[in-house]
Amino acid sequence: MEKAFVDTSGWVALFVGNDKYHKKAVSIFEEIKNSKALIYTSDYVVDETITTILARSSHKQSVLAGEALFTSKIIKIIHICPNYLQAAWELYQKYEDKMFSFTDVTSFAIIKDLNIGKAFAFDREFIQAGIELME
Repeated sequence: MEKAFVDTSGWVALFVGNDKYHKKAVSIFEEIKNSKALIYTSDYVVDETITTILARSSHKQSVLAGEALFTSKIIKIIHICPNYLQAAWELYQKYEDKMFSFTDVTSFAIIKDLNIGKAFAFDREFIQAGIELME
């Protein structure tokens, strides 16, 4: 079965109706659900998503997004445990020529460890890290 990792940019576009990628995000997420792919994200991404939606939309919308993520039966939230933290730190140090956020690098570590084929993101950083995006 196919696996997909959803990044902050994917979640924000999905949950914020006036985001420039909202329609595309809805379409991609429907495609993921219809394919019955395993959907992964991380606790760092959830944190970033709720905070970003608060800044770009409203507290109410950030709560709705958080509720959707925390109660979903189809989304597996991976927690950044010490092993992922160490792997991410090692990757972060290697990418000295990139401006990757540490949260992105934790996502890269999860994607590599779980052998996830594609990411649902609108960030160029994933492409720069050699991760295929869902389109």
